[in-house]
Amino acid sequence: MAMSNEASRRASGAAMEASRRAGGAAMEERRRGKQLVDDINSLANPPANRKTLRTVDPVGGVPARRGSGVYQAPAAAGGGIASPLTEVADSRVYYTEEQSQYIYSQDYLLSMEVLPLKSLFMTDATGAAVQMNFALPVREEP
Repeated sequence: MAMSNEASRRASGAAMEASRRAGGAAMEERRRGKQLVDDINSLANPPANRKTLRTVDPVGGVPARRGSGVYQAPAAAGGGIASPLTEVADSRVYYTEEQSQYIYSQDYLLSMEVLPLKSLFMTDATGAAVQMNFALPVREEP
């Protein structure tokens, strides 16, 4: 017996609805990633069962009581160098004569030998010693 036109449309509509519902459920599964997580977990080794530590009964505990303390403010914050810096007299240390540098004028008619500064001692505003160490400059060949 042949299906009526209405029954055919209803059957087609029900099939499309079932297809949309199945597609929506599959899309939700992909978005949640449950299957992917299950697949990855099946590849990984199962976690080892962790044994719990046995409980130890407290022995000779100190009874609870209210305590008190004396607040001491922390030392000055920062711990850096306090400005201004003042140079200590006769504290400059220079590199040796062998490490001297020559400075030339742009036309190379004049030259000057310079001993680079190696270290310098200063004091900050709080009186703390500050030492500055300088690297040997790179020689520029004429």
